[in-house]
Amino acid sequence: MPETDKIEIPDRLLRRLSANDTGFLQRVYSSGLDKYRKHLGRIGFVDKDRILDAGCGFGQWTFAMAQTSTQVVGVDIDSERLSVSAQLASINDFKNVEFCRASLEDIPNCEETFDAIFCYSVVYLTDYHKVFRNFFRLLRKGGDLYICTNGPGWYLYNIIQQPNPSTDFHPRRYGIRTFWNALTHKRKGFSPSTGACIMTPTGTKRALDRSGFEVVTLGAEGTVTTGDRHTIPPAPNYNARYMGLVNVFELIARKP
Repeated sequence: MPETDKIEIPDRLLRRLSANDTGFLQRVYSSGLDKYRKHLGRIGFVDKDRILDAGCGFGQWTFAMAQTSTQVVGVDIDSERLSVSAQLASINDFKNVEFCRASLEDIPNCEETFDAIFCYSVVYLTDYHKVFRNFFRLLRKGGDLYICTNGPGWYLYNIIQQPNPSTDFHPRRYGIRTFWNALTHKRKGFSPSTGACIMTPTGTKRALDRSGFEVVTLGAEGTVTTGDRHTIPPAPNYNARYMGLVNVFELIARKP
């Protein structure tokens, strides 16, 4: 597995993407993989046998995990992002990664095959109750699940601050539609155009409990630690709250 920090991204891959995807791809790889490896070390997701990167997107977490663990499987519903990730793996000589297209609600033929599942900033775009039950099925006994997701403060932040807009992504519209989803309980699919699902620490823990998980630790993004206690955690990427509302939070749960 390559030890390089920088990922080579050919211009030909950027030219095929939408404006929003191009900006996102460049942002996530702009400072290399080191920050992702530090994050994985903080939560103890290193030296694993087989990890699932659930909602892998463009593979930045997949490649960071591949540098510290034996095998990583990246799953996403977006075929374009998967294609780019697979090409990046080939170009950058990652041989211990595999990418598959599937919905997180239904990943087939993988019962109890993973000793860890990593799910960063995507579960709010799903029916997370179904996803948690599916994750429980996929994990081996004693396996760990990491979730990072968004509370109501994040969508209020999008409405007011409008971070990273592009010609095909409007943060304010996205935030408003997400609150509309929560108020009406009417869902027509979660996406940047239709909005997401607002999650809370209490509600997320309750859903995990009902799925059979034991929540080990839960806190604001950048605060959860189960790895080396002598390692100083990096600074969080997000504030714990925005205008008094829970912003971005993370947790680790375990399959008994």
